[in-house]
Amino acid sequence: MNKFTLAFLFGTGILLGLSKYLGSDEMTPIYIVALMLVVLPMMLIFDSDKRKNLDEERAMAILQEAQNINMAKKEVKSKIPKNSPRRESSAAFEGAAKVGAARSMATMVRKPRLREKILEICDFADMVLETIRRMPYDTPAAIAFSENHLSKLTEALDRCFEMSKRDDYKHAPESLDAKEIECFSIFISAFKKQQENILTEGKRC
Repeated sequence: MNKFTLAFLFGTGILLGLSKYLGSDEMTPIYIVALMLVVLPMMLIFDSDKRKNLDEERAMAILQEAQNINMAKKEVKSKIPKNSPRRESSAAFEGAAKVGAARSMATMVRKPRLREKILEICDFADMVLETIRRMPYDTPAAIAFSENHLSKLTEALDRCFEMSKRDDYKHAPESLDAKEIECFSIFISAFKKQQENILTEGKRC
């Protein structure tokens, strides 16, 4: 119950009380109508402004998220060893197959923002795989990325599709959609960290 609803109910009570002492019973409907003519438009304006503010906040959050993703992509891309010879290792080959499968699954996700997020995650995975291709050997971190990290991504997608079969999933509140996107977003930070591990282990070889 918002402030204007409370004000309306409180004001109605006051006017009803005053009407008992300052006016006749015939005046009570006039008091109520007058109050409604003032308060109800204010309530509509308040709700409209509230929705507008929420839309603006949501748009700003999406814009900020896009900027953060863009900066993260530049950071990960800049760390790929450019001068090292490129090789197709077993870890890179296996990883590429899993990323390809994840991309195919992402195209079937019906929620646009979630689908976009998963495709962004796949872009990060590609850059980590390119880092692996530029390393002289498949380090334990490189193998772990292909065998564990990418497997967890496809497992998360499998769970997503299982949930999508439920009737209540189609009518899930927007807050749940945001939580789902946030859960997938964790993969980006995990992939960034694993790239660091791959580069660190590569320097030791």
